[in-house]
Amino acid sequence: MIRKNISLDDAHLLKLQPFLDRHGGNLSAAVREAIELADLALEMHGTPEKAANSLNGSEIDFGGMETLVESGEGIMVSQQVLNWLVKNTSGRLLDEDVVHELINPYRIRTMSELEGYLNARSRKMGWNLEVSAACGKELDPEFSTMSFLGGDRDLRELVVETVCLFLARWMSLDVEVVHRKSNSTTLYLKPFARHEQGEIPPGVLKYFGSMDSMYREIERKGDFWKTLVELYKFFNYQRINIDRDLFESFAAGEYPDIMKYFEVKAGRQLHEIPLSELIPLFKHLFMTSQLVDDVEINTEKGKEYIKVYHNYSSEKVNAKMVRLFSDVFRAGWHSFSVTSLKGLTILEFNDPEVEKESSGLPYPSDEGVEL
Repeated sequence: MIRKNISLDDAHLLKLQPFLDRHGGNLSAAVREAIELADLALEMHGTPEKAANSLNGSEIDFGGMETLVESGEGIMVSQQVLNWLVKNTSGRLLDEDVVHELINPYRIRTMSELEGYLNARSRKMGWNLEVSAACGKELDPEFSTMSFLGGDRDLRELVVETVCLFLARWMSLDVEVVHRKSNSTTLYLKPFARHEQGEIPPGVLKYFGSMDSMYREIERKGDFWKTLVELYKFFNYQRINIDRDLFESFAAGEYPDIMKYFEVKAGRQLHEIPLSELIPLFKHLFMTSQLVDDVEINTEKGKEYIKVYHNYSSEKVNAKMVRLFSDVFRAGWHSFSVTSLKGLTILEFNDPEVEKESSGLPYPSDEGVEL
């Protein structure tokens, strides 16, 4: 921490007032945010002079479309091209600089300002979008909604995503629900407490960034994922995806401990996971690893079962797989019976009220199987 004495007159404090209000009167926090905004302006405009010129005046001027094209800031594309671009980047979040290109955080401080800004830009750019915010001049986080009516569906989705990322970054709002209709999109917003700079709220990730981590990982290790996809396609997806520890246990003839995978995915110990959640989790993990061909489940209370289909011809492998399946539910303290047929293993779960003394006994004996 570097502490410096600085002089501020009333005019500067008045300009900092919105920041002071946002930070409960904390002057240090207000100054830090003002510096962040100044840094952003320099990134966008290059020099303090250009940034100052850009912010001068109270009118929002987007310029005509012809002016944007002539200056190189904009281009004209067909509706078909735009729709293709939006559809094929669905699930990937826009970068922050793209968000700030559309919505300047220096100009927009309240929901009402954001509403007016988006409507003005829509008229200038021919988006045919009407934006309305269900709040007054100042932001009321407890009752915040935004509606986007009309316009092209894909363009509307792009604008809505941009607005959500802006609200998350500058107004600490997350998306609770997105209600999409053929001609409108409505956002229901809630407060979001950020723990790290640049953190994306869970609601924004859910509705707009479901594929974001995948896209970025493919970009990070493109050659690896390209080769892996080619191998899966060549072998018609008859490949197994397991981690190194699991492979080592199998190769050594041991029974691997797979409990940690369930506990990491569920975020709690195995015996704390209800059967109604553990059964779908079992299907998800085993199907993702492709250790089996298919998993059929039923989670109706009192009638729970799992049917695991596989094509292992070796009896030794079948016995190991049955034990592997059984260990999961025995560790979860669930009672069940096992039926093992060629290419099929069935786990039927008993009603704990009827069979309290059972503790998920046993799986078919693997006596004589070489481990």
